[in-house]
Amino acid sequence: MLSKIDAYEAIKSKVDGMGSEVVIGEFAGRDSAAAIIKALEEKEMYHVLPMATFAPTEYGDFNSLKINLKSTQKRVAEIHGDIKTVDDLVYYSNPDLWSVLNGRFTYSLREKYGFFSPCIGCHAYFHLVRIPFALQLGKRIISGERESHDGRIKINQLGPCLDVYQKIAAYFGVQLLMPLRDMQEGKEVVDLLGWNWEEGGSQPVCALSGNYRDARGQVHYDPDALTGFLHDFLYPVAVELGELIIESPGADRETMLKIVSKRVGGEQ
Repeated sequence: MLSKIDAYEAIKSKVDGMGSEVVIGEFAGRDSAAAIIKALEEKEMYHVLPMATFAPTEYGDFNSLKINLKSTQKRVAEIHGDIKTVDDLVYYSNPDLWSVLNGRFTYSLREKYGFFSPCIGCHAYFHLVRIPFALQLGKRIISGERESHDGRIKINQLGPCLDVYQKIAAYFGVQLLMPLRDMQEGKEVVDLLGWNWEEGGSQPVCALSGNYRDARGQVHYDPDALTGFLHDFLYPVAVELGELIIESPGADRETMLKIVSKRVGGEQ
């Protein structure tokens, strides 16, 4: 397995030969694949570089990503021929970045804001880690974020969370596209894909999935506490961490911890 910096340099070498018309497509589950297909409906969008990024809590069927990518590429070819393309999959993760946003300060964040779910910072991580590459290309990232999932709430995809993810990207001059944001029904996603992909199926699984639900599956959160967490913590910390990884792609966990520690008012 490549080190963090070696993986970064390998992708950087690949994107150096690409033009500014290339857009990064987040590639993970069903919604992200559908978002790429939907985004390519835009007249001026032709080429997508799909990028897979993992959290340290994910496990299971990683090989399914390549299979799902081939299905996505086939669907794009059916619709657009060879005019629009989806490239081969590249992989880049930064476990240190995930750890400082979502692991080390769990107790402090819960104490400060009255609640905590790593899922919100995790999605911020997924977008943030791709920004250095987006800056080398078309300064756009396609995301499969959706506010509604057949009426079910996902705390990391509430409207205020999506707004902050886009605000973080915008700080760096990157447009975080969410072509499925207002798509309500899973059937609409399947229709876009052109094949029957069940939600949550044929993809890696997160060990923390559903951590913000009670035993009956209900979601409880205080909107004011969420607003405080997003604007007082997540946005400024993500901006400072983003500046760090753009300037120093190999930055270590200790350096990142110092940034986050200042915001929660404690030591590492």
